[in-house]
Amino acid sequence: MEKQVLPSALQNAIEHISNLPGYGEKSAQRFVENLLKLPKGESIETIKSLLELLEKIHPCKICGLLTENEICSICSSEERNKTTICVVEESFDAFAIEKTGKYTGLYHVLHGKLSPLEGITAEDLNISSLLDRLEGVKEIIIATNPTVEGEATATYIYNLLKNKNVEISRIAYGLPFGATLENADVFTLSKALEGKQKL
Repeated sequence: MEKQVLPSALQNAIEHISNLPGYGEKSAQRFVENLLKLPKGESIETIKSLLELLEKIHPCKICGLLTENEICSICSSEERNKTTICVVEESFDAFAIEKTGKYTGLYHVLHGKLSPLEGITAEDLNISSLLDRLEGVKEIIIATNPTVEGEATATYIYNLLKNKNVEISRIAYGLPFGATLENADVFTLSKALEGKQKL
């Protein structure tokens, strides 16, 4: 039997953080280690901000974008182009696109991507509600990431929409395969939007 070396509170924190997508035991350990290195007041404020996040942030009931309100500022804005919807995997992809200042339409956040290996199917994603938003919409821009899963998700959405009375586009990519919108620079994303192609 392996001897328990870490204090139980430390072990408990590492185990919970390592359950987050993208975090393994080592990265969770680094997170905890760095948190404990902060001055106590600062680390407490960090934890408070995470608790506030859980209490206040939730998906917009229309598009799924993370927001503090029932309906996000983009869906409620009279200045947005209501005839275009950009479909993204996560809210931070939409936030990255917003930074370009090149897109003025609405968004639809999937909250993930199709991944048979991880057991994630269309039923697990915010896809079906997209069909309820097509009235008055002229164009759907599919902006899933250039990964195997992102491409599979884009194909699925295209097949779902191809017989609807709506133009379907895919943003162009200056990104290497496997990259994400969230981590792309503003110039690259701007060019990707400008170079979108009809499917």
